[in-house]
Amino acid sequence: MKTNVLVIGGGGAGLTAAISAAKEGAQVRLVSKTQAGMNTCTAYSGGIFSLACGEVSPKEHFAKTMEVGCHANDAALVQTMTEHAEQTLLELQRWGVDIRFPRPGKASVRQSAAHKLMGGEGFTAQLRQIAQSEQVELIESSIVTDLLNDDSGVCGAKLVNWQTGKAQLLYADAVVIATGGAGQIFSRTDNPVRMTGDGYALALKAGLKLRDMEFIQFYPLGWNDPQLPVWMADLGLIDFIPLTDSHGKEFLLEKLHEWGFKNGSEGNLYARDRAAAAIAKADRSGGAFLHLEAASSELWQDRRFLRQLIIDPARLRDIRRPVRVAPLEHYFCGGIVIDAESRTAMPRLYACGEATGGVDGANRMGGNALANIVTFGMRAGKNAAAESPRVNVPVERETPLPDYNSKGELPSALRRQLQKNMWDNIGPIRNEKGLREALEFLDEFEARPMQADSPLELLKALEMPGLIQTARASAKAALLRKESLGVHIREDSVQ
Repeated sequence: MKTNVLVIGGGGAGLTAAISAAKEGAQVRLVSKTQAGMNTCTAYSGGIFSLACGEVSPKEHFAKTMEVGCHANDAALVQTMTEHAEQTLLELQRWGVDIRFPRPGKASVRQSAAHKLMGGEGFTAQLRQIAQSEQVELIESSIVTDLLNDDSGVCGAKLVNWQTGKAQLLYADAVVIATGGAGQIFSRTDNPVRMTGDGYALALKAGLKLRDMEFIQFYPLGWNDPQLPVWMADLGLIDFIPLTDSHGKEFLLEKLHEWGFKNGSEGNLYARDRAAAAIAKADRSGGAFLHLEAASSELWQDRRFLRQLIIDPARLRDIRRPVRVAPLEHYFCGGIVIDAESRTAMPRLYACGEATGGVDGANRMGGNALANIVTFGMRAGKNAAAESPRVNVPVERETPLPDYNSKGELPSALRRQLQKNMWDNIGPIRNEKGLREALEFLDEFEARPMQADSPLELLKALEMPGLIQTARASAKAALLRKESLGVHIREDSVQ
């Protein structure tokens, strides 16, 4: 099978790239592990974009993005995003996407979401419909395990339908990696279960470089109570009810004021790194607690307060006690190295979205993720569509799947072990001893045999290389960067 453009990933970045390529006249196929547009970080997002619009200029957006990223960003990528995000969103509007600009510097797709706890779900559903109307072929329930390449660059991919176990080779004139991040290397994450670092592993296997893999953004506030789901709570909650340490001190609000921020809402946009570190330290020293018992009956009627909870208020309304909270993994700032046109170092191979690094530097500014995925997704699709058609495709013998029927451990059980170890050793606060222990664990872990006794276990087995390679890349990068910077916090930091 052959196509002009192959897109790997069915989230906001991948769908934008696919539509963009199709509108340029390319034949496009998109591979997604689940139903395209669903169960992605874009769908799970708040649906808010930060960008230069209204009275907010590209220069101002650029300066704030660089400041929040500790100037570790790729300035050329930041400039591209800040100068082109608005026109990209206007183009999405012309496609038929419901995007609104409620105030200067912000755009929203929340209004199209069926449930406001998944503010981007309506956005990705609309992109999926548009992709289908543009004749993009969606190949779902499939995972890409290898890229194919020849002397002139990438030429396709090997994919496996995890429901049937059948593999096939799909050749292409150009390929776009848009696989998202890898939150599932951790036991505490707000990422969907399919975020397993597949794109990072594909890039490494193809000899490409990753950058900034030590910079993993941990959202400061996440529920850490057995009665509640492992999910985020907006940092703006501390503007309504107290967040204290085990001694009853409102430690974070004090620190935010010291750092020059008025409240938790400002800290959520511009100081997630420092806020997450502060809460993680409190968690290690007896716990951090949100005082739900302090919420008055009037407050439970306040829509602003209810929005900050980010889970169904009915699950919290009757809890009249302090609830323990802790950070949880939210976003990978690092990833595949690209240029301002979404090109990688391999000819004909493009990448966009959270699978890439450079835009965010050492810390991501709130709202920039969605601006990033559409700006570089559109560029990736247009440029991929412009690649010249291949006259011939290589004849390559199909490699068999690994044998997952022999004796071994279930991938689901192995994943839980990896997640716990990575949370303990490369979570919000790190040190050399823990990072070396993580790398030693991964060396031993990688050799353990797996047994896949169901389609879902087969999928988890095929996802394991992404988890392992992402965890190893992050641990190595964190070990090399001995000083704390942005979201990378070394408690043994060398200043």
